[in-house]
Amino acid sequence: MAIASIFACPETEKNFMEETKPNTKTNSEKPVYLPFPDGVFHYVCRECTMVCCYRSAEFDGSFGKEIQQLVQLYPAIEITAIRRRGDVVTFATPSGRCYFLDEDNRCGVEVRHGKEMKPTACRVFPFNNYSRLGETFVAGLNFLCPLRLQIPAKPGEVEGTHAQIEAHLRGSPYLDDSYFDSLRQLPLCSDQKATDVLAEETGFRDSCSRALGERGFAETLRATAEASDHLDAFVSWAAGLLSLDLSLRPAARDHIDDLLLALAPMLRLNMLSLTAEKRLRALALMELALRRLLTLAGEHPVGPADAATPKGAIEILNYALPALRLLALADEPVKASERAIKNIPPFGDPQMTFAAFEILSAAAKEEPVSGVLEKNLATLSVADRMALLRELAHFVDSAELSRKRKPSSRKTGKKTANSGQSTLAHSI
Repeated sequence: MAIASIFACPETEKNFMEETKPNTKTNSEKPVYLPFPDGVFHYVCRECTMVCCYRSAEFDGSFGKEIQQLVQLYPAIEITAIRRRGDVVTFATPSGRCYFLDEDNRCGVEVRHGKEMKPTACRVFPFNNYSRLGETFVAGLNFLCPLRLQIPAKPGEVEGTHAQIEAHLRGSPYLDDSYFDSLRQLPLCSDQKATDVLAEETGFRDSCSRALGERGFAETLRATAEASDHLDAFVSWAAGLLSLDLSLRPAARDHIDDLLLALAPMLRLNMLSLTAEKRLRALALMELALRRLLTLAGEHPVGPADAATPKGAIEILNYALPALRLLALADEPVKASERAIKNIPPFGDPQMTFAAFEILSAAAKEEPVSGVLEKNLATLSVADRMALLRELAHFVDSAELSRKRKPSSRKTGKKTANSGQSTLAHSI
């Protein structure tokens, strides 16, 4: 009844339609950030197991371009539309196989109608892990794809060429405000400026790019740190807690150095609410964790999606990230609500439960937890230490940064993060 009464007035209807009309104007000047080195990632669809076409549950594209033509050719797909954001329309597909995947695992749309008729998401994949940093469009990697690492970098010759990816994006509706506004805002702190964080991350990515094939990962992190001796001291302390041997780093740089240099700018996107020095700490521990896992190769094959590939490494490191992030914060006051103590995970082990109680009690008082960690982790196995840290990481945050945390909205994207770097007073 309310809608009928509104539309009974032509002038009201006109105003309503104007106010709710989606903004589909593409902003060709919107900044784009690609968090990986230029010309380093590559893929060959013909040699792939088609995980994107088998495992993806949806696809999207420009309604004003290829989707409109696709609907005219295959009108039955209209019934599967599940979302629209400006000019971007999303369709559901069976999780086991895309409608258009032929028996020979080739895209039927591309075979019969040409690549330009493929949905935009399919043409841009796997560079379609989208988010936003303030007013900047961030296009990261989608690790459904078994990407290859190309060393030395070959911009212009491989699919991971920045200019080529950006051209695809600027010709798509993804930069329209109506779509951009729906993207996840990367979390910052209230005293960080998105532009400053972007400049910092771009500088780090470019440092990693220059180091590829030339310098080790640990050496690159030390060169980036404000105080490399503080970083070294932290890594030595944290490695001891996790029984990670520093000798895992080889004397001469190797393939794993290049792998981590290529992935590190992406991994940092999950840690933007930390100071730059804390991000370096977590990354340094990631190298040791990955190299420790790779010693499995000498005892038993790790498998087809092994940890020495971009896909395998990113999955392993993202699992470890919460635990390593908590260690990176350990020497500064941290915070956890008193309610967290009442929600200690049901470990089924009294030592782990007591350790969790001690750590969360210190955090509830906004105290550093480095001493509590040393005392309590020593009695646990390495597996229990990692499991404990990972589960408690969801309860614990930096006391200073939690007070500065921004809500994830577009307006707050214009404010920026904590540029203050905390130095390590290593009494730990």
